[in-house]
Amino acid sequence: MVNVDEIASTAEDCFNPLIDQPFRRPKASSKNQMQQVAPCNFTTETVKQSIKKTLKNLGEQVSDDSADLEVEKLIETGLETIANAWRKRDSNSEMAFQGLLGILEYCLQHIFDSQEYFEKFVNALGYNTVQFWRAAVPYIFDSDMSRGTKYRDGLLFSLTLYDVNTGRNRLKELYAAVPGIRKSLLGVHAKRFGEQFHNLQRRRSRSQLGSQESLNNSTQNSDEEESEGNSTEANGQVKRKNSRRTSVTFNLNTTEAEAASEGEAGESFPAGGLANIHFQQRVINVSNAPPVSLKKEKSGEWEIKQGSGGLVSCVDPVMSVNQENIWLANLGMNLQKQKLKSSDLLSASDDAAIMAPTTNTLGLPLMKQNMADILFHVLADDDKEETDSSGKIKEEMSLLGVLNNYNKGNYKLNPVIVQETDYNFYYGGISNGLLWPALHNLPEYIVADYDDPKTLNEHWTAYVRVNYQFAIDAVRNSRPQDFIWIHDYHLMLTGMIMQGLDPNLEIGFFLHIPFLPPEDFFTKYRICAFPILRGLLRFTKVGFQTHRDRSKFIEFVRKYLPNARVAYEENIDTHTVTFQGWTCSLGVFPVSIKNEDFLGIAKAPETVAKSHEIRKQIMGENPPPDARLFFSVERFDYTKGIKEKLYGYRRYFEKYPDRIGKDVLLQVAVTNRRSVDTYKRYQDECIEIAEKLNEEFHCPENPDWKPLIFRTDGLQRADLIAHYLAMDIGVVTPKKDGMNLVAKEMLICNPFAGLILSNGAGSEIQFTTAGLHPDDGDCTYHRLDDLYDVEKYADVFYAAATESEDDRARHGQRLSDFNMANDIERWSAAFLDPGWSHLVIHQSEIKTLDDFYSMMMRTRDVRRQIVERVLKGIPIQSHFGISLNNAKESLLLSCKPNTTVLYLKPSSDQEDGELAHFDIKMELDEFEKDLNFLKFIQSDDVYNVEQFINTLSLYHPVSDEKFREEVIAIGDLFTDADHFNFFFTDRDGTLKSYSCSYPASVQPAYSGVIQAQFARRCAQTCAIVTTAPMMQIGVLDVSTIPEGYYYYGASAGREWFIDPATKFKDTSIPENHLELLDRIFMAISELLDDPKFRHFNWLGSGLQKHYGHITVAHQDAFHSVPESSAKAIDQKIREIVSQVDPHENVLSIKESETDIKIFLKSKLSGDIFDKGNGIRLLVRHMKCDLKNGTILVCGDSETDLPMLEECLKGNPQGVFTVWVTTNEELRIRVKEVCEQHNNKNFVFVSCPEVLLGGMAQATIREISTGRFQRAAILSE
Repeated sequence: MVNVDEIASTAEDCFNPLIDQPFRRPKASSKNQMQQVAPCNFTTETVKQSIKKTLKNLGEQVSDDSADLEVEKLIETGLETIANAWRKRDSNSEMAFQGLLGILEYCLQHIFDSQEYFEKFVNALGYNTVQFWRAAVPYIFDSDMSRGTKYRDGLLFSLTLYDVNTGRNRLKELYAAVPGIRKSLLGVHAKRFGEQFHNLQRRRSRSQLGSQESLNNSTQNSDEEESEGNSTEANGQVKRKNSRRTSVTFNLNTTEAEAASEGEAGESFPAGGLANIHFQQRVINVSNAPPVSLKKEKSGEWEIKQGSGGLVSCVDPVMSVNQENIWLANLGMNLQKQKLKSSDLLSASDDAAIMAPTTNTLGLPLMKQNMADILFHVLADDDKEETDSSGKIKEEMSLLGVLNNYNKGNYKLNPVIVQETDYNFYYGGISNGLLWPALHNLPEYIVADYDDPKTLNEHWTAYVRVNYQFAIDAVRNSRPQDFIWIHDYHLMLTGMIMQGLDPNLEIGFFLHIPFLPPEDFFTKYRICAFPILRGLLRFTKVGFQTHRDRSKFIEFVRKYLPNARVAYEENIDTHTVTFQGWTCSLGVFPVSIKNEDFLGIAKAPETVAKSHEIRKQIMGENPPPDARLFFSVERFDYTKGIKEKLYGYRRYFEKYPDRIGKDVLLQVAVTNRRSVDTYKRYQDECIEIAEKLNEEFHCPENPDWKPLIFRTDGLQRADLIAHYLAMDIGVVTPKKDGMNLVAKEMLICNPFAGLILSNGAGSEIQFTTAGLHPDDGDCTYHRLDDLYDVEKYADVFYAAATESEDDRARHGQRLSDFNMANDIERWSAAFLDPGWSHLVIHQSEIKTLDDFYSMMMRTRDVRRQIVERVLKGIPIQSHFGISLNNAKESLLLSCKPNTTVLYLKPSSDQEDGELAHFDIKMELDEFEKDLNFLKFIQSDDVYNVEQFINTLSLYHPVSDEKFREEVIAIGDLFTDADHFNFFFTDRDGTLKSYSCSYPASVQPAYSGVIQAQFARRCAQTCAIVTTAPMMQIGVLDVSTIPEGYYYYGASAGREWFIDPATKFKDTSIPENHLELLDRIFMAISELLDDPKFRHFNWLGSGLQKHYGHITVAHQDAFHSVPESSAKAIDQKIREIVSQVDPHENVLSIKESETDIKIFLKSKLSGDIFDKGNGIRLLVRHMKCDLKNGTILVCGDSETDLPMLEECLKGNPQGVFTVWVTTNEELRIRVKEVCEQHNNKNFVFVSCPEVLLGGMAQATIREISTGRFQRAAILSE
């Protein structure tokens, strides 16, 4: 007989090894299997056993009572021990790594309730997170691919939530470890396909004019590259077929007409422009509420109508300008109506549950795997369960059809789909139960449930998840040139999440409600308050309705983020806040309305007639001549002050009984959010007060009169405007509110009306600021300062009611004129204008060193954006040129009159003393070149490359003719080489002229583009090798080339940056030698504090600490330092070195024309580490083969010679070199080095502009040759 128990035992033994392997646990294929094999379900007991086993294997004592510990407590006690064991990199590391994987798996499966332990897990990894993710992510991917789990999405959201809650940026470490994750989230491949398709269409449409493809077309695929003549040899290196004899000519003086003639003859091909301008800027508008309302008819068809809310009124005019604009919003179509707890998932026993519960893109566990792939799973207001799947598809597609039809004639409306449970917690919970009352400074209306930390944490996590989904959708729908506009308090974290994905995005945020949180908001609700404060600072710019709100925000920033730097630019009324490396601009933009829409209806005869009917119906056939109709309309919200208004109105009749029988208040309070308990109670209370008020006051002479008409249904726009025309006095008296556009609507439609405004209304603050309610003058409206003072409320009502009609009309007209001049177009244009953002450099006076260096760093940021956009073929935004021109003018105006010399105070607090002085002629010239560059790259002229290169000849030290001669010489050299397998080059003096100071040595945009394109088209492995440091005002700080084009070797190649995940340095330096260098650095720093030597701090590269050596500038490029002064500093430095290393065993001093360097000698040979050693270090780490192929070496000084010598040793005939120098001795030395290896492949040029011109021409040749070859193939 078959022993069932034995079979079960054998099965359990087979599954146990799998259970012990994190992320590799088996998935149940059926309900029965799930029930029969219990160990397959990953339970808390499983992770407990895994942790205890790991600790025992590591030799740790595990007490018997640990079995009774909760899993969270066990994680807390064992996590640090396991993490420390893994970091040791010994024989136990792999066991510890498996233990960490088990804990991570548990955290990702319990996203709802284990975030605290995920944070502890990340903290335990310390500085080793990149290494851990690099090793762990393959396990996660394997589980997702082979077992259908969603651990990757769970990890992404968990890290996002970690960053939001802690203010750190650990997600970037995951991106550094596995770059493909970020590209996947951004939809890079889909966007690239779209760009390729667009370029294909563009090329086809212009094929009759010949190929006019741009120099910087960044969307060429590998097939196109191969068609350009590449062949792969056995050693794996790519070699270009020799194309020098191809009939292609270049003439820097060729006119456009001549070039066209040559093209027709087949002798020449247009080089193409520098930019492929094929995408215009769009606005990606993101809001919780959509601009439309969806309704399902009884027939089953969907009806879509344009919305009429305040947000739609504000933004729709902007969006309608361009049909390519996109509006992202939640349309009420969300996933999963039923709430499922993580504990339910672990105990589930049907096909819906699996061994490792899956998560959707928000990191939520899913009950059904296929559910995550359904776009529209649950449709709004459809409670009927549909069993026919084909019916569902038809239903959903009909809705998709409605949206598609809507999008054909409008901007694009894209739905954001989230989990319905999350949406409820996000919208009804955190947004309206906490943030709405808190930001209105009405803490008494905050939902009491949030006194419970567990509930607050759960709902806050849902809020973050929904923001996460909105952010992902926005980034995926955006292009680099787009402006992403986020709206209101529902989405305050999206900027932080989006910037984490792509730091180059331009994201604006507008807060439509006040920002007036109570003081205890940052203590009682800390988990929400601090992320919101930090999150708002991660937007590019933030707009507030009033100065009151912005001032309160800045007050909290200064109090709770003391490290934030706040600056104010008075001329544009903008604050900028810099925090954790991010800068945000804060502006004030009182929102308005689209006046024409209201005036068109208000002037219609039918509207006027309707207003007469309304007035007659409310006031009667023959009302008293001094009777007044008060009108108030708002949402039925506790922030609107409706209850206080009713109390004040009752006191009005008590205090002024002569108004009984005359005045009527028509109150329209549109019911909303009845599902929120605080709203329901408030609304019921107000209705009860209204009923009692009508019962209390009567007029015997006019028995039909009622003091109050209270309505809770809404008004269509035409009816609303008719009510505006019928009223005598508008009443807008919120407690705290945003702008209260209804006040503006009233006066636009009826300029003869009076207006009562509370100081809680944003419009009242705007009117006061504009001088429309002076303290001692002609006030255009009646202001209520205290809603709770019923006596004052009654007085304001009386003053408005008894104001003469002439005065009321005069005041109303002034308000109407002001609103006409400040309409919605002006509001949107002002907010979208980049001129008030910190991204635009404004003209300013440069007084201090910090002013100068800060200005140059800001130009670096602008230039980086220019380079990236040109390389991607994205249009250049106009404010880039404005910024560079403003920076140039600021520097020029700050110079001594009629010179290019700056005199600057070392610090802002210095009153007297020596001034730093710089000759900034070179920097000003570079600005001029970049401004010319911007003009050419935005030209459609296919020869704009050559035209720009021509402008560089103006900067040649000899003549235009000499410039052309030297460019042609480089072109011939590059043509002989055909293509370079390796390109090693110095930076300063070679690719860029020497700057007056290294922190100001920012690479120009034109140089970055030319170098990047040369690296992409003409060389394979490119490296910039410099003696400058890597960071802390090093080569990476002043470079504008995007990552991926060049390797960077700093400190003469002693430290290397390949990409964010690949960095290495020379490890041969003993720690005690580095300590000696530190001592020397400190001693020289003290020396430069001496007034006699202080000016050397500002000279050239100043004092720089590199990895393995120190540089001190003793002369500038203009030889402005007296020789005696230079010798004095040299002598002092030598004395310092002699004191630290008297026998010269460790240190060596080397002088050049501009600086003195202190080197650490090599540990083995005692030689100085030079650029030749740096090349060897790179070759060793990156497995480069310099013996085959061609190598280009460029330099300008003796420090670059070891680089040339190193390349010649291994490949004497394959080296080609260009030297940028007019020093005859150096030229002879270079020539001798080359001839010693029988190498004649060298060219000397006079300035960096020549080398860049030659590199540009070589790139043009490569592109044109490829076209010629493709044309020849097609003709055959």
